[in-house]
Amino acid sequence: MGTFTRLLCLALASAPVTAAAPPPALAKALEFLRDQRSYSWEVINADPGPVAQQLETRRGTITTVQQNLSPHLKGSIDLNGDTLIQREWSDGLRLDTVITADGGMITKTPEGWMTNQEILTAQAEERMGGGGPTPRFLWLRRADRPDVRRPDQELVPFLKSTGDFVVSGDSYVVQRRIRPEGSSKSAAEDAAPASEVAVTMNLRSGLIRDYEVKIEGTRPVTRARVQVPVSDQRIVILTYLPVSKIPLPDEAREKLRALASPGLRRKSTER
Repeated sequence: MGTFTRLLCLALASAPVTAAAPPPALAKALEFLRDQRSYSWEVINADPGPVAQQLETRRGTITTVQQNLSPHLKGSIDLNGDTLIQREWSDGLRLDTVITADGGMITKTPEGWMTNQEILTAQAEERMGGGGPTPRFLWLRRADRPDVRRPDQELVPFLKSTGDFVVSGDSYVVQRRIRPEGSSKSAAEDAAPASEVAVTMNLRSGLIRDYEVKIEGTRPVTRARVQVPVSDQRIVILTYLPVSKIPLPDEAREKLRALASPGLRRKSTER
């Protein structure tokens, strides 16, 4: 699970459940998104270019470099309930992942369509080689268990979130301060660094047309014993036009047929 998803899940889990409900206009828009059988979306990440920071420490000045390595993403769910996730990185690698309505998942890699188990097996083979990270190992890591959460899976839980929605025109902002999982220290000097998670949902004509997720926190630099500020940001654009059927080549359909037991084979994977 990626940083965005993990922290957003923590933000939802930490939301109080006894205060007022979300504003009516936002609740209606979230319910509309929840009820969509088919739609598409695009994820635009913050500038992937490296950003250098200089920090003064007891041992002198150190320079750190922050770079957004998240891929550009396009996704769609068709009327059958099958989902296509297309990811492309700044170095040119593209991986397409198909998730069927009954849970099958395959990813198109430089070596063809692979199941999750085939990807895990290939990673194990690369590790056993003992020759250090190879180009194959790097794309296998990206292909391994991708974050495939849809916008409705991210946003609809806010229907149960309560209390601190900030409203500005047609924009609704939810903010959470999240500590790392497993952090139990409460003293300010001993507590693990917290991350600030802000989700801004923008409505037009009563529908959520786009939303922004922004995370600000710190990461430790062990040798210098300092916490370096880091931030991540992404904008998700939604399109509510239905998709009749995700196009799949014969090779992908054969992989899906092999994954499905006879009782679970579906028309969308038999054609």
